[in-house]
Amino acid sequence: MQLRQILLILFVIFCGNDAVHAVQRFPLPQFESDYTLPETQTPMPSCAAATENGLAVTGYLLLIGLSTWLAVGVRSRRGLFLTAIGSILLSGFVFQGCPCPVGTTQNIVQSLVDVHYSIPVTLVILFFAPLIVSVFYGRTFCASVCPIGAVQEMVAIKPVQLPNWVDQSLGLLRYIYLGAAVMFVMTGLSYIICRFDPVVPVFRMQGLFTSLVFSGFILILGVFVGRPYCRFLCPYGALLGWCAKLSQRHVTVTPGNCTNCRMCENVCPYGAIQKPTQPPSAEERKRGPMRLAVLLVLVPVVIVLFGGIGYLASDSFASLHPDVRLAEMLRAEELKLVPEFRSFDETKAFYALEIPVKQQYQQAATVLKQFRTASVLLGLWVGLVTALKMVQMALRRQREKYKIDPGRCVSCGRCFWYCPNQKENRVFLDEKVLLLPEKYSRQR
Repeated sequence: MQLRQILLILFVIFCGNDAVHAVQRFPLPQFESDYTLPETQTPMPSCAAATENGLAVTGYLLLIGLSTWLAVGVRSRRGLFLTAIGSILLSGFVFQGCPCPVGTTQNIVQSLVDVHYSIPVTLVILFFAPLIVSVFYGRTFCASVCPIGAVQEMVAIKPVQLPNWVDQSLGLLRYIYLGAAVMFVMTGLSYIICRFDPVVPVFRMQGLFTSLVFSGFILILGVFVGRPYCRFLCPYGALLGWCAKLSQRHVTVTPGNCTNCRMCENVCPYGAIQKPTQPPSAEERKRGPMRLAVLLVLVPVVIVLFGGIGYLASDSFASLHPDVRLAEMLRAEELKLVPEFRSFDETKAFYALEIPVKQQYQQAATVLKQFRTASVLLGLWVGLVTALKMVQMALRRQREKYKIDPGRCVSCGRCFWYCPNQKENRVFLDEKVLLLPEKYSRQR
């Protein structure tokens, strides 16, 4: 059997089901033998996937309720730790990390840009449930429910505190990652969030080499830097942070009145505890408004600048698409930039299908236009979040007590045991610190 016939048979096998439900895009192959192409059979849909999704969503909802009660209600670090172990066993090794709210971000985007895509109701619930809870109670989903966060919490043995400017700057990466994931879905390129999930290869004990390397890097880094993926890359964490800023009953440093004992000052490895501030000096009062005014003027400049960078990078992004990459190979062969005609396996398969080259060029041009629009939008988005972060870091808020930043707090409960007002057992703390927190604070 010739190579052309083999390729055509493979095409029918993989695309024949689509041809039954849509217009036949390519003519059926003409075989030289007496072989007759069998009629395509459409099997009945299996309910296994829907059942698994339903069980996964039910498990997530129960764990979210339990985590919220443990974090906000009884303030139990032990309970949250045990819940994290249960989440790893259930969401990780039983369901192998899929589905999860982090990955469903891409499904939601595709349902908005693709009219032919029908998203299951279970995934819609899975996506919005943690966001709704975070509006009222903060990021309790991140505390111990998310398997990605739970694994990183387990490996955070000796986390160090990063300087605030480093933490804030690296935090921009998750917004860039969110924009890139939306762009890749809009252009039909890939689900990069799922492809580079840092814990799924661990749960499934397999994966691409690049995914395994990325997972190993995140887990090793997580030993010394608390939850690096959650803080600097997780696109769903960015959405949860926005919603958590609206919460009124989120996790607090102390269940009572803060005595400024400073026991929690260096406890949080995630930079979520905001320290009391000193009154601004006279010079700061003069320079602060001027600095803020300059940054506000630079906001549109930064946005337009990044939008232009996005346009310049559009061709590079488009070259990742298979249609554009195939058109580039065909063009290289036409211009004799390669040693011989049909030098690539892709072009050999293309010519075997007898598709006009002009049609492929038109398809690539359409994809390129999509990428140019999406790349500009991505650049504008990156410019917007960068400018807003610059303005945010320039603002100085007055605080008299230790407070939690709900947008950055993952409700892990690490600070619970260090508060003298906490009722949970704190046997490892010095007794004089528990009895005389104010005196200890003055000594410090």
